Amino acid sequence: MIELTQIGARLIFIGMAFFLAGLMQGALIPVVKNSRMALSAHLTAVQCGMALAIFGVIWSLVELPLSLELFVAYGSALGFTLIWLGITLASVTGASIALPIAGAGFSSTVTAELTVKIMVRSGSLLSLIACTFLAFGFLPILR
Repeated sequence: MIELTQIGARLIFIGMAFFLAGLMQGALIPVVKNSRMALSAHLTAVQCGMALAIFGVIWSLVELPLSLELFVAYGSALGFTLIWLGITLASVTGASIALPIAGAGFSSTVTAELTVKIMVRSGSLLSLIACTFLAFGFLPILR
């Protein structure tokens, strides 16, 4: 039986807030510098919001030490947020080096390009590590 834990409830809340932000961001797609990048940011927020909410629902099945559990929960939320904010910043500034497909034909200042690159890469690494630990946290239920 799945039960709702305190961390799970927080993840559901963060996920739903993220999802809502993504929906609102969808309305702003036409008004930014790079609308293709804004669409990517919108989809990132909606998908990451759903993932965090799902993590929250199934959180009671995770078996990890408390410190690692906290890292996984909040590390995944922070990682997803950094990715989303980086892509959103790229859509507003036109930064394209870190995201060349959605950014094709756009460019920005060196500072904006570097900021986007740092946000997207660090968010990607953080969420990858957190989600890997999450997967290992589910191994005990397979026995």
